[in-house]
Amino acid sequence: MDTKLLESLLQVAQQGSIAAAARRQGLTPAAVGQRIQTLETELGFQLLERVGQSSRPTEACLRLLPHARELVTLAHHLAEKADMDGMSGYIRVGVISTLFQDLVPTLLRRIKAELPALRLHLIPGTSKDLYAGFCRDEIDAALFVEPHFELPKAALVEPLVSEPLVMISRDRPDRPIDDLLRESSYLRYDTHSWGGMIAEKFLRDRRIKIDPMVELDSLETIAILVSEGLGVSLVPHWRGLDRFAPDVHVSPSLAAEYDRKLCLMYPNKNRNDPLWVAFRALVTECAAGLARGPARTAG
Repeated sequence: MDTKLLESLLQVAQQGSIAAAARRQGLTPAAVGQRIQTLETELGFQLLERVGQSSRPTEACLRLLPHARELVTLAHHLAEKADMDGMSGYIRVGVISTLFQDLVPTLLRRIKAELPALRLHLIPGTSKDLYAGFCRDEIDAALFVEPHFELPKAALVEPLVSEPLVMISRDRPDRPIDDLLRESSYLRYDTHSWGGMIAEKFLRDRRIKIDPMVELDSLETIAILVSEGLGVSLVPHWRGLDRFAPDVHVSPSLAAEYDRKLCLMYPNKNRNDPLWVAFRALVTECAAGLARGPARTAG
């Protein structure tokens, strides 16, 4: 069986429609539909049900999906093993939005120069969603906020960089931060995100009660809204803040216990694989460059 057929099936199941799966794979909907029909012919049962513009897996398909995912993964690993020096392969990496801005461009340049046979599939998402994707074997690694709970033995974490918690405002504060947080319109960093949980812990520890004007899961959007004078916020001080809101005032770093720690999570089984060793080394070197970068001063 051609694993490309299984890849298309997995994409349809994940994206929810043949059209969306086709866009993800760079194919036409007709091509993806033909792949599904070929699979159904080979297997002898229906795989998808049409619901309006969407397609959802049948019960039989749902039972098949874990095995299909395993076969596709094994096929990628076989291709990697065919490379005699072990330095070519395909890695699916989930990445949070701020690391797409700060880390990924430098990392891709290094990979192009030093690991040209490595192919990355980059998947954006929140830390929570990327962790779930890793556990479901939908991605091979994640660049995200370090989990606040014990990881399964199948996963390893490599610390990369810490980002201090700061308060951002359009103007220089004329009173203590605690008072400003209580008295100003507050733009809350999504409390369901792992980074947002850190900001909420700061507020609880300081016994600061707020009634947020809005809650957002995008640090970039929060920074832009603060620069427009719509309120203040507690956010991790990531490097890209200057690009999105160069005029906002950034407070001095708050206590280190509220730092947002970023990391690389990867499979324990791959820790000694030559390609993974080289990939991890490039990631940590690029992250170290971020940590040495010019610090933002409160201005």
